Amino acid sequence: MTVLVPPPPEQDENGRRVWRVGSLVYSRGQLANVFTWMLWGDFCLHLMDMGVVPNVVPLQLKKYGASGLMIGLITGTVMEIMSVLMVAVVSTWSDRHRGHLGRRMPFLLWSTPPLALCLVALGFSPRLAAWLTEVAPAALAGISVASLTIGTMAVTLTAYKFFDIVPQSVYYYLWPDIIPARLMGTFTCWFKVVGTLGVMFFNWKLLKHADAHPEWICLLAAGLYLFSFLMLVLMVREGKYPPPEPAPRGPLLERAGETVLRYVRECFSHPFYWKIYLFNVFFICGLAPLGTFLIVYATNTLEIDLERYGVAMNWRDGFRLAVFLAMGPLVDRFHPLRAGIVANVLAFVTGAAAFVFTRGQTSFLVMTVAVFVAIAIFQASTFALGPRILPQKQYGQFCSANAIVYRLGLALAMPVAGWVFDRVGYGYLFAWFAAFTLLSSVMIVMLYFDWKRLGGDEHYVAPVVEEEPVPRGFEVTPVEK
Repeated sequence: MTVLVPPPPEQDENGRRVWRVGSLVYSRGQLANVFTWMLWGDFCLHLMDMGVVPNVVPLQLKKYGASGLMIGLITGTVMEIMSVLMVAVVSTWSDRHRGHLGRRMPFLLWSTPPLALCLVALGFSPRLAAWLTEVAPAALAGISVASLTIGTMAVTLTAYKFFDIVPQSVYYYLWPDIIPARLMGTFTCWFKVVGTLGVMFFNWKLLKHADAHPEWICLLAAGLYLFSFLMLVLMVREGKYPPPEPAPRGPLLERAGETVLRYVRECFSHPFYWKIYLFNVFFICGLAPLGTFLIVYATNTLEIDLERYGVAMNWRDGFRLAVFLAMGPLVDRFHPLRAGIVANVLAFVTGAAAFVFTRGQTSFLVMTVAVFVAIAIFQASTFALGPRILPQKQYGQFCSANAIVYRLGLALAMPVAGWVFDRVGYGYLFAWFAAFTLLSSVMIVMLYFDWKRLGGDEHYVAPVVEEEPVPRGFEVTPVEK
């Protein structure tokens, strides 16, 4: 039986401390190099995906007359359905890929340039729409510039998200492959610190220009992303992997069917993993509408101007930074699952309090900070959970199964949330978040008791389905370190 606990510190033949991950052996300097480039990539990824896109896109869509339902459909349903169709393929493919650059890096390399190009096109969508009306007036007769702009943004956003699925999946699968297990909690908290700094930079310098100059914001973010991920591929190396399982043989349709059936059986037939999927999907279905519609609630309902909203978001992110800096050692010491339970309950309590007490600009600032501090504690805890409880050999595959469930949930939750807020008002945004975090809290507590039955701190091994579905019980097989 393999005990899934962080290994003790090691030393090389000269007595210097080293860290091992599979076939990789790091000195202190080499480990610093890996952390530096992974975290720089994280800064640019968060600037783009958590700063630019979720703020620029809703603002521009609302500016040109899109309803909350339409914003939810464009930013939620369409994106999530596409992700569901692709994420399992990309994840399982990368698990089984073997090449000169490793099993993850090739996917990051080839997706980076087109992703950056699509982000630039997204920012220039209003100009592209105006240009189309000039070059094809007859073909576009009867379509207003506003409607054409919304359509252009929908197309360019879809293209952007198509390529963004790759780094949003594969980048995170690098963690257990190149980051030492005993430092996983520390790394994930620094990951959130640096990502928060990326969002803070956006709120501080760029958000006030999001309404008037989206094109230059997207151009800057695309350039930073292009540089950082190309350098990441160049400067960080993966180790050696054992050969993948033999691929199914036979006719194409038969092989495809066997692959799909194996994926479904391994990922969805054990009740333990469903608890992981469900606590995640409930939390993200509460958080995603909060992140998308918070700026609309602040600017439209509470009449907070963009510059002051940006200041409020920087206060929020400043407190989150403190949380991330403090949480790393705590997560490594007490286990991500225990910390995640505390954080989930705290998110529900603060969300409910925010719904009750938010009445103006000052209370909005105070309660938003409180809610996002709880979210930060949850993220710092659960970001380190996957490498500790999922099978390492099929890590990307199980992460993709989790992503499929929460993306299907988002595909439904986003337009429903937009429809609800169109009718009852954006003042119910925090109530929505509180309801879903309550459901998430129930599921993560159930997961904790199952984890204890599987060995807990000292003797946990991930349950793996080999041949037949396991509808109940907890038969397990060892996982690789």
